[in-house]
Amino acid sequence: MFRSVKNWLTILILALVALAMIVAWAYVVPPLASRLDQQKLVDQRGNAKLISDTVSQWIAYNPSTGETIIADRTALLSNIGLLSMRLSARVVVLTRNQAVRHDTGGADPFDIGDYPMIAEALASAKVVQGVVITPAGRYAATAVPLVAPSPGSGTVAGVVLVVAPLRDVDAAVAAVQRQLFFATVLAMGVSLLLGYLASYFIARRLKRIERSAEAIAGGDLTATVPVTVEDEIGQLAATFNVMAVRLRGAFSLVEYERDRVEVLLNDLSEGVIGLSEEGTVTIANPASAELLDEPVPVGAGLDETFPADVAEAWHESRREDETQAVVFVHGERTLEATTYPVAGAADFTSIVVLRDVTAQARLERARRDLIANASHEFKTPLFSLAGFLELIDEGNVNPEEQREFLQLMRQQVDRLRNLAVSMLDLSTVEAGSIDMQPGNVDLEAVARSVLDEFQVQALAKDLTLAVEDGEAVTAWCDEQRLAQVLRALVDNAVKFSPQGSSVSLTSTVDASWATIVVSDNGPGIAARELPHVFERFHRGSEERATTSGAGLGLSIARELTEKMGGSIRADSGGGGASFSVRLPRAPRRRAQAGGS
Repeated sequence: MFRSVKNWLTILILALVALAMIVAWAYVVPPLASRLDQQKLVDQRGNAKLISDTVSQWIAYNPSTGETIIADRTALLSNIGLLSMRLSARVVVLTRNQAVRHDTGGADPFDIGDYPMIAEALASAKVVQGVVITPAGRYAATAVPLVAPSPGSGTVAGVVLVVAPLRDVDAAVAAVQRQLFFATVLAMGVSLLLGYLASYFIARRLKRIERSAEAIAGGDLTATVPVTVEDEIGQLAATFNVMAVRLRGAFSLVEYERDRVEVLLNDLSEGVIGLSEEGTVTIANPASAELLDEPVPVGAGLDETFPADVAEAWHESRREDETQAVVFVHGERTLEATTYPVAGAADFTSIVVLRDVTAQARLERARRDLIANASHEFKTPLFSLAGFLELIDEGNVNPEEQREFLQLMRQQVDRLRNLAVSMLDLSTVEAGSIDMQPGNVDLEAVARSVLDEFQVQALAKDLTLAVEDGEAVTAWCDEQRLAQVLRALVDNAVKFSPQGSSVSLTSTVDASWATIVVSDNGPGIAARELPHVFERFHRGSEERATTSGAGLGLSIARELTEKMGGSIRADSGGGGASFSVRLPRAPRRRAQAGGS
């Protein structure tokens, strides 16, 4: 039960519903009880004058003896009885010395210690009220002082205590509590059903994305994710599908180009060398000499012309009477040597066909590197998600940790979406399908706009972001794409700048070119890393240890800059690093786009 995210999400929903009902109970029940208690006391206080007037006419006070005198006991008892019935309460008459003179009675014994308001009323000559709790239950009690008429005018001769049970209040509050309890049970039942269904569908959608990512990581670029709901997960799935389509298109284009190169090599550039039965050269075409970087003379031995791997493949072909192929590195080239047994009366019994497969080997390495890097970048957040889910499934986390884990999981989902968008952007640029809308762009205005986007990150690290003042500089480029390039460079600078340092943007201009430079005071870039900073998925050793990211931002920046007819360069030295974006000041022919 606790090894599935849908169960934990269901439990979380139930917990939230239960918490909401507890809050509702705290908001309704205690205030309700208090209001009902106060209403009882208000009603009693409204009758305080009636009580005082009714009883005081039969009460007198002897100042010399300090005793309370009842003028007409029969009339007093009769009126107190009427008061008790009218007020639906117990009425107790006490003397100044707190001696009970009359009690309308009840099933419960009367203990004067339960009613501290009696002494307060006698001492203050004011009506005192309160809710008391006795062994028999809760009561609303009102103590009304009796002021004796002259000659002892102004002297409290006794007190009348009116005690009304609060059983009706307790019953009303209990009824409300029962209704809240039944409502809670019903709400939790409905939440259990709906929460489980919602959690099930959420978990299933995440599982689909995970399976598709694993399929792509394994090399299956046909994997897609169905988009059923247009929410964050749906947007991630849609972006994932677009990325998969772009990757398929990019790899199809690569494979198509490789096939074309192979055909051209077969028709025009293959080296063909005929070998006798003894393994000596009998014939060689000019392409062979070009591929091997030296002439191949007739009569030369196999071991003198080719590496040992090719010689071994030739011998194997002779023994097995079948084609053998071997790839070897010759200088800066990668060559493929294929040996074919030949039947006939020719002066050679086999031929070795040489093909320059340097481009294919490079493409294959690039494909493997791209798949490996993309697989790693996708697996890392997915494994993080799996780890958080496993911790949640184990059940040893409190609600605060659950909220923290859910926040981290959202961050990993955002990381997956950002990676998919970056790979989509890179594929779009490389495929040449990006829409450029060039025009005269104010570099300083774009720079200030981009810096405004990083104020929050800069504030967190106490960084100073500044555009150095200078003359107005314009360039012929796409404003949105330039902002995307500067955004990647400023993000890189902010990421590596130390606490309290600065990041600056400076623009310069000459007759044909405009240049904007992004500089920081960070640790700089190692000399061995400089030639590789714009390669896809490249992250320096220090960056891998201290920062997160896929390593696509600078690669996309370079591609976009070149698409706009410009160039980008990285420099480091003297503290910090700088990236210079060079753009034409006016429309240029394609042949001039990269010129200086």
